[in-house]
Amino acid sequence: MKNYSLFLIFALILLASCQKNSENIFNLEASFEQSDELKENPLLMKPITSSIQPKIKTMSTLYGNDIAFDYAKTHFSSDYPKNAVLYEVTWAQKPDELWFGANIPKNIISVEKISFPDNGFVLYEMFQGKTLKRVKTDHKNENLRIEAILSQKMAVSP
Repeated sequence: MKNYSLFLIFALILLASCQKNSENIFNLEASFEQSDELKENPLLMKPITSSIQPKIKTMSTLYGNDIAFDYAKTHFSSDYPKNAVLYEVTWAQKPDELWFGANIPKNIISVEKISFPDNGFVLYEMFQGKTLKRVKTDHKNENLRIEAILSQKMAVSP
């Protein structure tokens, strides 16, 4: 009888823990929509590092093309070579429905593009809004953002 009771309790726990798989496994709200002004999809590039800003409830990931990624992997300086491109993608956060206490990306707030078309020259562009339109920024702000983005080092993983 005792074995039967233990088996019944185990079976009930097993049945209670089973739930239907989530039908929405992709976070489409946080994905990139093709834009006339932003031709490349930065989310398809290689991630270099990520960060969260809990006070303003945002999260960011720094992506790079192959040139930028390879450079970040082997160098600690921010003197990226010619044709390197970096994208800082910033999302709003929302609570994850599957993991208690976790946050996941909601919608894209901004995409900042830093390109190095020629040695020593840095080009900064910012895209915002649902359709990711280019936004004009003042020179002082651009320099602050370039400095902040270039100061990020590649995330180290085992």
